Amino acid sequence: MNMQSKIDKLVRPANLLKVLAHPERLRLLVALRDNAQCVCHLTALLDQRQPYVSQQLAYLRDAGLVADYREGVRIYYRIRDPRVFLLLDTVGEIIGHAEAFRDVRISPRALDKCPCPRCTSV
Repeated sequence: MNMQSKIDKLVRPANLLKVLAHPERLRLLVALRDNAQCVCHLTALLDQRQPYVSQQLAYLRDAGLVADYREGVRIYYRIRDPRVFLLLDTVGEIIGHAEAFRDVRISPRALDKCPCPRCTSV
């Protein structure tokens, strides 16, 4: 095997790591760790505009990390392969913050900003 083909085999993993190298994308992944969330929840969590959150979710979807589905007018995102958390948890252990990727919750204050039926019916 020549050097170029060895390098080519590293392109896909390098691209995945580039997608993961963004704090807001990491927050999105952690928010999806336990269950699917609608875009409005994730927008409230990040306290960002919906187009920005959708752009970050598109990066994650294109990398194969999340999948989306529609329920009525709402779009929900879920983790496609939970093995991503093995990687994130290992990174947390390496940096000395084992819980870093385990507890990013959507606060009740953020949900107050969310207009979805799940939040407005409470």
